[in-house]
Amino acid sequence: MLEAGDVGMREHTQPMTFQMNPDFPGAMAEQVRKLKAALERISTLNSGQPVGSVKVALIAEWAGVGNGASISEPELSTVACLISAGKRVWLEDDGKIMAED
Repeated sequence: MLEAGDVGMREHTQPMTFQMNPDFPGAMAEQVRKLKAALERISTLNSGQPVGSVKVALIAEWAGVGNGASISEPELSTVACLISAGKRVWLEDDGKIMAED
């Protein structure tokens, strides 16, 4: 059992601080630009490939963009199926994934 003064019970004396990136809109636009390019590469290079292969490519390319970018279910399977079926898939400026019918 921990007693007051034990290592696990110490109070933090420094306040938490948060500073917003003053160029947040620019940084966000750059992240979306990188994701657009990654999705375009995947869509072009993996069109018609098996769904499993497309999923692997999506996960790798998305992670390669950096800043914690990732794609998860159900978007991962949906996008992989569309690309596998030869459909063009792209990312809108607002981050929404779109595909041709």
